[in-house]
Amino acid sequence: MNFKDFYTKKMEQVNIALTQFINEEIAACKDNPFLEYYVQEVNNFLFSGGKRIRPVLMLLSYEACLNTDFNESIYPASLSIELLHNASLIHDDIMDFAETRRGKKAFHLVLRDYSKQNYPKKNVQPEDYGLAMGILGGDFVYNLAYKALNRVDFKPEIMIKAASEFNEGFMEVVKGVIYETDMQGRFEVTEKQYFEMINGKTAALFEKATKMGAIYAEAEETQLKALSSYARNIGIAFQIVDDIIGTFGNEMKTGKPADSDIKEGKKTILLIKTIENANDKEKDKLKQVIGKRNTSKEEIEEIKDIMRETGALGYAKAKAEELFSTCKLFIEKAEPAFEKKYKEYLIEIAKMGVNRSK
Repeated sequence: MNFKDFYTKKMEQVNIALTQFINEEIAACKDNPFLEYYVQEVNNFLFSGGKRIRPVLMLLSYEACLNTDFNESIYPASLSIELLHNASLIHDDIMDFAETRRGKKAFHLVLRDYSKQNYPKKNVQPEDYGLAMGILGGDFVYNLAYKALNRVDFKPEIMIKAASEFNEGFMEVVKGVIYETDMQGRFEVTEKQYFEMINGKTAALFEKATKMGAIYAEAEETQLKALSSYARNIGIAFQIVDDIIGTFGNEMKTGKPADSDIKEGKKTILLIKTIENANDKEKDKLKQVIGKRNTSKEEIEEIKDIMRETGALGYAKAKAEELFSTCKLFIEKAEPAFEKKYKEYLIEIAKMGVNRSK
């Protein structure tokens, strides 16, 4: 089976498991029309798009390391990471004042509009209602992640070990976002600080998804270490590409505006290297525009030009490629070695994360 067919099959398996899991939640709310509607909106968000790369990584590492009979419990286990990721996206959209996600209205704005249509303003302000329901939506999906994790049926010691990795990953994501939020208040941030931030915010779930799959498969310690380092590098490269797409991407493909990172003052690798390499005149312009929410299209284009001229865009692309090359080396360090097809799949999924336009 080639990689494309493998990935498509695993995505389908994840989606089937997720559909069954969420339908059970919807059915449990049948006596409460609003909760039933609310969980249906959660379902709509979960199926609004996304590459399912994290759960597929878990399934891939599980199969690559498998030393026992295949256990169907790996499917709900893979949902735990995907649900955790999506919960963080719901909260991210609130924090970033985002209007869209994957080309559709952000979750909290869907609930804002529900309020507008159903409740008079004298009872509740739609904006407040949407924000509150969005925060609760993220919390709800976080809870679903733990519920999925508790559906697994592996050896008790394996379940505890995997759950510990999940909890560590959750904490790393939160710390990463806390650090990122603080960074928005500073003009200059170092590359080292940036990598520390994305190592938690993004790379942690790539690593935990991959490592948990290997743990469930009862992998050897050298395999665990190899996959852990491999996945960290993928996650960092993935975020760098996200930074590039977030500013230079095609909005029709990405489903989100290509100016939000600049308007929000996000300390991406692009901005960090631009500030580092800019001359005094360019730095003055950057200070005027970065973090200004009413920035004009013309100003955004000026900043993008500076990013190109300072070499920041080229540097970011080269860094992502470097990390991709590094992750391939770690695959070879596993003992016992992975089957050839799984090595190829691991390389291809990493390549997919780097060579993308959305």
